[in-house]
Amino acid sequence: MSVRISNNTLEVFDPATGEDLTQFPMTSVQELDSILQTAKAGAENYNYSSFFRRQKLMTQLQKGIVRRTDEFIDTICSETGKKPDEGLMEVFISLEHIKQSSHHLYEALGKRSRRSGILKTRKAWVEYEAMGVAGIISPWNYPLILTVSPLVEALLAGNPVVLKPSEHTPLTTKLLKKVWDESTERPELFQPVYGAGEIGNALVASPLTDVICFTGSTAIGRKIAETCAPLFKPVILELGGKDPMIILEDAEIDRSVEAAIWGGLSNAGQTCISVERIFAQQKIYPEIVEKLKEKIQTLSSGKGDTPVGAISVDVSLDKIRDQINDAKNNSDVFEGNADEGRFIPPCLVVNPPFEAKILQEETFGPVMTIHPFQTDNDAIELANKTGYGLSASIFGKSKKRIGYISRRVHAGAVAINDVLTHYGIADLPFGGKGISGMGKVHGKEGLRAFSYQKSYMSNWISFKSEFWWYKRSKKFAQVLRKWIKWQYS
Repeated sequence: MSVRISNNTLEVFDPATGEDLTQFPMTSVQELDSILQTAKAGAENYNYSSFFRRQKLMTQLQKGIVRRTDEFIDTICSETGKKPDEGLMEVFISLEHIKQSSHHLYEALGKRSRRSGILKTRKAWVEYEAMGVAGIISPWNYPLILTVSPLVEALLAGNPVVLKPSEHTPLTTKLLKKVWDESTERPELFQPVYGAGEIGNALVASPLTDVICFTGSTAIGRKIAETCAPLFKPVILELGGKDPMIILEDAEIDRSVEAAIWGGLSNAGQTCISVERIFAQQKIYPEIVEKLKEKIQTLSSGKGDTPVGAISVDVSLDKIRDQINDAKNNSDVFEGNADEGRFIPPCLVVNPPFEAKILQEETFGPVMTIHPFQTDNDAIELANKTGYGLSASIFGKSKKRIGYISRRVHAGAVAINDVLTHYGIADLPFGGKGISGMGKVHGKEGLRAFSYQKSYMSNWISFKSEFWWYKRSKKFAQVLRKWIKWQYS
């Protein structure tokens, strides 16, 4: 792992080089309670703050991140083993999310009129209110993007935030907190806590958190849901995936191959929506396999200018190696090169049996499988063989076929003739189905996920009495029956 825990201290090191980076104390459960009390006190005013005030804070944060772009890139890369371009992309997408989420605040959470139907003298509308204090647990694979996105949505919705980053990547959040305090002078609205499972469990279970947002593994997400259920605490779960890429016979082959390589290997495959399973139609399957083999075998994982970076945590490293070794027992496996240490060579596994470990579990590494299929229904069946349902991609030219397949693939999002980049569209809701999670982030749906919807009705013409109140006229039922026949028969 990229962190050692010793005597309640996080000792962070660079997974690519092994270089020690820093160490600092973990937050105790007692300290967490004090931090949550501060957030709760701040919520009394911030929950009812104006949209303009919230947007101003986001603008200040956005400008602060821009000023420290290089520092964020260096921090992200040093604690994850990413390549500098990947760190830069994190900064870019984070800034885009801040800007677009802020821009759409009124559209998402503004007062909305509703039809009052037969009650013509009534005015009906909906308003969105903050939930209170948001508890957020963010992962290690994208320590800026996957922290900023829910953080900004919770704050724009009017909720102070207490946030626990992954114990593997605390330094990016520490820098983000520094920028927030410098830029906004509202430290009580965003407070990070540091530690491993114990502090995360306490954050989820605390009666002082009103909504939980977790990004991480399905196993941990299930435990969080179980904790929140008896408390009736709303929870947003962004969990794992085993994303399929379907390549139809009329697809542009070269683009499909390049997309698969980037979609499966960027960030060393440590992306919840990375391409893990490729299904190519039989007519083009041999050509796709051959081109992927050629590409894979020219790529390297390692330090410096190699395109694929390090595996960030030990548990992932062991799991990926175990899946590859298992696949070698019954499949053709084609690999690129890798430096010694925490690097996995880019890898293509051809037509493994469906009981193989690599098809039963999320891989989260620079490894892809490929299988042939005959018909569109075959592709759908293959894509839906897992319980996951995060994202999928389909390559081809026939809109009719793509529409047929995309509506039947179990996924929260479908990218057509593209991979991964749908995440960068800040107005597009993101979230999975099945064991890939529940709830949405991004877009209007993401802002509303951190809000309560409250319904209002006002009677703008007040009579002494309404004719359906007590002391009703004897003609009430007769009139109502006539109305029913006239309006609804």
